[in-house]
Amino acid sequence: MSSKTAIEFYEFSPIEGITDEVLLKAVKKAQYAFFRKQDGFIRCEILKSGKNWVSISYWKDVEIARNALNHFLNHSSSLPFVQMISPSSERRLYMRRKMSSKK
Repeated sequence: MSSKTAIEFYEFSPIEGITDEVLLKAVKKAQYAFFRKQDGFIRCEILKSGKNWVSISYWKDVEIARNALNHFLNHSSSLPFVQMISPSSERRLYMRRKMSSKK
């Protein structure tokens, strides 16, 4: 991956009453109908611990990631997911890799 590659960390929690299955269905819909069609999108991983979720997305660069976010928030395929998230739980960071190691 290029040193310009942006890694977006998005931490969130669903609103009360949303099951993991329902949330993951909404995430998959957004992935297939929106993110995979975005120029500059590389891949995404979804992690969970307790009630906390983290989406780690890889993008060609930060500006592309931020531009995609603006469109994502109003895209019809994303609305079910957006409406399931507690706004007070959201935290988003954009970072670039400085070092990587493998076994």
